[in-house]
Amino acid sequence: MSAKQILFPLIGGAALLGAAYFGYSYGQQGGTLPFLDAMMASETVSDTGAETPAADDPVMAKVGDLEIRRSEVLKFAESIPNIPQAQIELILPELVGQVVDLKLISQKADASGLEKDPEVQKRISDIKERILVEVYLNRELEKEVTDAAVEKAYQDYLLENPAVREVSARHILVEDEETGKDLIKQLDAGADFVVLAQEHSTGPSGPGGGDLGFFRAEQMVKPFSDAAFAMKPGEHSAAPVQSKFGWHVIKVEDERDSEQPAKETLDGQLRGELSRTAYEAIVEGLKTGVEIEIVGAETEEPTPEEADKAVSE
Repeated sequence: MSAKQILFPLIGGAALLGAAYFGYSYGQQGGTLPFLDAMMASETVSDTGAETPAADDPVMAKVGDLEIRRSEVLKFAESIPNIPQAQIELILPELVGQVVDLKLISQKADASGLEKDPEVQKRISDIKERILVEVYLNRELEKEVTDAAVEKAYQDYLLENPAVREVSARHILVEDEETGKDLIKQLDAGADFVVLAQEHSTGPSGPGGGDLGFFRAEQMVKPFSDAAFAMKPGEHSAAPVQSKFGWHVIKVEDERDSEQPAKETLDGQLRGELSRTAYEAIVEGLKTGVEIEIVGAETEEPTPEEADKAVSE
């Protein structure tokens, strides 16, 4: 399969020069502020600042005196959607040709004075504004969303979400109290709880010996939880426990405190919350002392009659 057979069915020749040039010229899409408007985050510039050593970045084409290096071609490829990364090397010659075409078009447009065109100026102004907003906010947020701030947020989370007690238990579910009492007598006499559960329990856990695993109090119906959490590991019910499901004979096997999440697990969430809070503070600070008037966006408060009608509908 030729390079053109791979490349052009994916995006088409005209779309390649249009859509790809946008990404090639102004950087990859990404955005670091997910809570901002999608339009604002749709265009960003690379902040790596790293340059590929010349020895690893050979010249792949020349347009007059202008050299086109491998890194530039690969950056161009990254800006084109739907190109399988594994096939980039195969279509590299075609990509080089497209970059050459773009350079020729860019040079011609520049020589024609198109840079001064009002449409071009407007689009450059829009992009400039978005880049300024992005870079300014990124730098301001970097001052607030530090490793120390994340550590404090994590410790606060642990205080607000303390470990809770969990128990591991088995149960035998039966339809009447008398059957439950008889099973307890057998347990008191040394019967195996697992065997009794397999033989008598009507619940879905019966075949597994009534094993319910670890659970928190709020995960079970209240009468069951009250009884289970009042018992110590190794103990079974002194009397059958009634719930809406029937009568339970319970045995608590183990207890523990729930495991709290590691900081690494919450890192993204904590940084997102800190970024959102910092962003709101930044914007509120910028509004201080500035007279802001929003025209045409006001909505009138509904009358009581209108509100009642809306609720009834």
